[in-house]
Amino acid sequence: MSTNSSCPPRCTERSLSYEIDQDCYLHCLPDEIICMILHHVPPMDLIRNGRLVCKYWLDLIDGSQLWRGLCHLNGVQYPQDTDANLWNLDFRSIYLKRPFHRNLVKNWNAADGLLHWNVRENGGDGFAIEPVSNIDVSDCTDCWSTSYGLCEKEQTIDLLSEGCTCDVLDQLKPAIEISEWTAARHDCGSQYFVHVTLESSNREVLDNFKSERSVAQWKDSSWIRVSHRFCNYPPGVRFVKVVHGGKDSQFWKGHYGPKITATCVMLNLDNSLD
Repeated sequence: MSTNSSCPPRCTERSLSYEIDQDCYLHCLPDEIICMILHHVPPMDLIRNGRLVCKYWLDLIDGSQLWRGLCHLNGVQYPQDTDANLWNLDFRSIYLKRPFHRNLVKNWNAADGLLHWNVRENGGDGFAIEPVSNIDVSDCTDCWSTSYGLCEKEQTIDLLSEGCTCDVLDQLKPAIEISEWTAARHDCGSQYFVHVTLESSNREVLDNFKSERSVAQWKDSSWIRVSHRFCNYPPGVRFVKVVHGGKDSQFWKGHYGPKITATCVMLNLDNSLD
């Protein structure tokens, strides 16, 4: 194979493994510089089109260096360790899906009605969507309200599908933080509950948290935040299931039961191994 004398030795070494155009001086640059250039290309263009340019670009775009750099440039959180391979990190998945330090619950604030939630019980007049006020949660303008029969729904979060890995969950064990807000009506008593389970790949329950709240008529109607942090949980956690609901305690027609909104499940790297 002929060699362009103006091309640095690195290009000649790379040509041993890749069939490249010797007239394209981009291939003569170090990987780090090429990654810096590709950082300015929209990520989906890299995946759909950049991988088709040549085998060298395919390996570069499928590797970790490019995506780790994008995570760093855009402030995307990922496990920090002197040896990132320890956690078998998929930096492309982390950059695109961002599994850490964000709410993994879909339709967390009732903005899309009951979308993404599985309704297990819809007693009385069923779930309703109502506007909220006097709650200190940004981007939260709606809530689910319950009725005189039990209203109960659930959502299961697949942590691997959200971009986390088995090694991170089993060894690093980022804290799994759950929270939501609930309030009773002032004029009617109510009963509220939330039950969160950490489950294995075969849906075995490995850890759980449950909270219940009963409020009498004419008592506290302010919004309260219910929260829990799972730390140092058993290995094998792959799913988080949230079940919540309630009913009014006076059997009044309509929606006089507890209100629920701002449900959150988050993987927090700052609290790993606490």
